Parts: sequence; C-alpha cells; structure tokens
Amino acid sequence: MDINEIPQDDSKIFRGQKKVIYATQNGHYKTGTTTGWDTEAFVTEQAVEEFNQLTNEALDAVKRGEKSPLFYYMYRYRFDLQTLAQTTGFWQWQIKRHFKPQVFTRLSDKVLKMYAEAFGIKIMELKNKNDISR
Repeated sequence: MDINEIPQDDSKIFRGQKKVIYATQNGHYKTGTTTGWDTEAFVTEQAVEEFNQLTNEALDAVKRGEKSPLFYYMYRYRFDLQTLAQTTGFWQWQIKRHFKPQVFTRLSDKVLKMYAEAFGIKIMELKNKNDISR
C-alpha cells in the first residue's frame, strides 16, 4: 500500500490514538500512521465479542465445577491455549490437564505463579474461584 493510501477512518477502537504501519513510498518501505480503518474495527469488534462469549461460557463451566479457574482466566485475559502455552512455557497438553479442577487444586505455587504472572494477577486471585464474577 502506498503511504498516501493509508486509510484514516477514525476508528473508535483506537480511541483517538494513531497506529504506526508500514507502507511504500517511491518503492521503499516507510512508516506511516493511521487512525484506523473500518474493516479492522469490524474484525476487532468480532474478536472481542467472541472472547467475551468464551469468557462467559468458561465462567459457567467453572461454577458448575467442570473446569478450573485457570480456564476462565485464560479467556478473560484474551489468551487461547496456544498463546497461554507460549507465554508460560507449559505444553498445551499440560495446560489442558490443569483445566481439570482436581488437578488444578494440587498445582504448586511455583506453577500457579507462572500463570498468575501471565495474567497479571496474584496467585490467591487465581486460586479463589469464589471471587470470579462477570
């Protein structure tokens, strides 16, 4: 895309901010800024809505005792299984196992600390399923 063709649709997801992107000018890549474009805003809003739905479903599963609080926090903080694995260093199969309430309750504080740090919360918050709310 040419630097002069960068969309400037004043996207509400940018909240008045600008985003730096790469575009071409005279055949060379340069940085340019955008206030967003409608297509990006639409896709972002869809992704946010999907994560909100997954978060609500995860909360219900935790309250029914089917999943551990880890499952809820993964979606609440906008992770999926792959990104949580990459962030924590655990294998995906290990994380799936940690979703089981009976396994989760036996996790060491060292393991819980890695999850808590990924979410930016305290270990006690991660452990206490009674504090989880919509």
